[in-house]
Amino acid sequence: MASPTKKTDLIRKRKSHNKGKSRKAALRSNGTTKSHEDLFEDK
Repeated sequence: MASPTKKTDLIRKRKSHNKGKSRKAALRSNGTTKSHEDLFEDK
């Protein structure tokens, strides 16, 4: 059986791996530059 420290380390590793995963994937696919409509929506 794994020691409590090993369990804790694995839990922390998994949590840090998943943090912001959907947000980062959206930034990769859509980019971070704002669209022309967002920048100049008053015109």
